[in-house]
Amino acid sequence: MTKRALVCGAGISGLTAGIYLTRLGWDVTVFEKDPELRTAGAGLNLWPNGMRVLEKIGLRSPLSTIAASLDYYRTFSSTGDVIAVEDVRDWREKYGAPLCGVYRRDLSRILVEALGSEKLRVGHQLVSVEQGDDVVCTFANGEQVRGDFVMGADGIGSIVRSSVFGEREFSTDALVRWRGLFNLADVDVDPLSEAEVWGPDGHLGYLPIGGGRAYWFAAAEGITRDPEAIIEHFSGWRGSPVPGLIAATDKSTIIRSDLHDFVHPLDNWSKGRITLAGDAAHPMLPGMAQGANQALEDVDALCTSLDAHDDIADALKAYERTRIPQVAPIVRGSRSLFDFDDQNELVHGDKNPLFDRYERFVERRSTLDETSAA
Repeated sequence: MTKRALVCGAGISGLTAGIYLTRLGWDVTVFEKDPELRTAGAGLNLWPNGMRVLEKIGLRSPLSTIAASLDYYRTFSSTGDVIAVEDVRDWREKYGAPLCGVYRRDLSRILVEALGSEKLRVGHQLVSVEQGDDVVCTFANGEQVRGDFVMGADGIGSIVRSSVFGEREFSTDALVRWRGLFNLADVDVDPLSEAEVWGPDGHLGYLPIGGGRAYWFAAAEGITRDPEAIIEHFSGWRGSPVPGLIAATDKSTIIRSDLHDFVHPLDNWSKGRITLAGDAAHPMLPGMAQGANQALEDVDALCTSLDAHDDIADALKAYERTRIPQVAPIVRGSRSLFDFDDQNELVHGDKNPLFDRYERFVERRSTLDETSAA
């Protein structure tokens, strides 16, 4: 008998889970509270670990039509000094996939196309999840849907999580990230390079996302509400590429996002036949650019476990035994981008520590491993 999966949340992880489970033979419906898909944030950094999951479910060809595959990752000081240049052209061979930037709307579109629009139901605000002989999702429109399994991919404000584990305490650091879009033709930057620019009281990164577009992401100490203040602040980083791309930014595209993670991580993500993934399970700050990528790794581990176990509850226990210890150091490491004292140390160094953290905590490699392999 075909098992039925109810996926709550049509972000990147929810749509990917819908595709993955469908290909494993499940009857899947993905529910989204909004009347159209969430695309906040504009750009998305896909590192090899996230790309591998998307390629594993057959999306390598459509991804190649929308994503910007990058050759370099450059790090500058706010005065324009080059701190580090990472050559990532061999990452397809080294890690099995390239480093890419993608426009979130484009990625959502190809995911929906791969899922099938008939499996997506928008305008379904989840109210609660309960389980007995089966699992029941109740929506604000009065509809109840029954299934064998529920995946909560409904973000940091997850209703699935609160239904199962109650309310959680979030960090209250008043951290904010700003974002804006610009056209690569309007600026003098390498169109095949991602970059970070570090200053004494802020940081700004930029990323090509395909179609001749790019986006920047930034934070500055003390600037949490005023977009004009963020423009003025970064326009003063003379010598770096930042003032040029700020000037080229369509001001209507500038958005701000409040950033939070848990004060205390969840000990478990699952109960019975209900589980969590992505920000619903482990919200993280964007310091390692791993939010979406870790959510994709969740999906891979979850679906692999469901395919390997006949009993759903056993599969979910195996899933969280695998993923909770893997994601914990990445959540911790993702806070560092917003510690401006540590950032000052980076400005006077000669490399970006992001790459060491990526190898150790994401790819789970070490320099010793590479020496032994050689």
